[in-house]
Amino acid sequence: MEEIQEKETIAEPEVDSDNSQAQQAEGQAEAPSNLILGKFKSVEDLSKAYQELEKHQGVQSEELGSLRQNSAMLNNITQAWDKERAVKDAEKELREATKKYNTPQYFQDPSFREIYKEAYLALGKNLDADKFVNLLEGYVSSRIFAHEKENARKSETQKVTDSMNFSKNETSSFTPPKKRLDEMSSKEVDELLERLI
Repeated sequence: MEEIQEKETIAEPEVDSDNSQAQQAEGQAEAPSNLILGKFKSVEDLSKAYQELEKHQGVQSEELGSLRQNSAMLNNITQAWDKERAVKDAEKELREATKKYNTPQYFQDPSFREIYKEAYLALGKNLDADKFVNLLEGYVSSRIFAHEKENARKSETQKVTDSMNFSKNETSSFTPPKKRLDEMSSKEVDELLERLI
């Protein structure tokens, strides 16, 4: 056992010598180099490198600014193309709808044109012209039907009211009696009933 322990103690100093050799190699590399920041031999070299770096950074900043301007211009052009394409698509759809519904009751009517314009502005390409016209026709028809029913109801009410009223001649010829019925004689009551019936 003593031999094993001696071998272990002997082995340990060898490891230390390897570490010391590595440290010595690092020290030798650091010692002879008197470089500033590990790269520059003198302050003048450092100063020149810094000036070059500033020039390079200025050039890069100008290039970046130019690229940003170009990018903004490209975005503006793309947006303008998209708007122009949307306008052309809208004109095409409007021409197709106008061909189909160019009758006196539709696009020639300013009210319909205005309603269609507002619907198109709200829905854009999603506006189905056929469905829009059918819905509008259904709405107008229901409003006309409701208006006609209201007029018919008013007319019927007027007829009933008129039939319940006495004619102008009868109402003007009728004068109410000056006496109450219990104060009249039977002959006066009979005369009053003959005038009313």
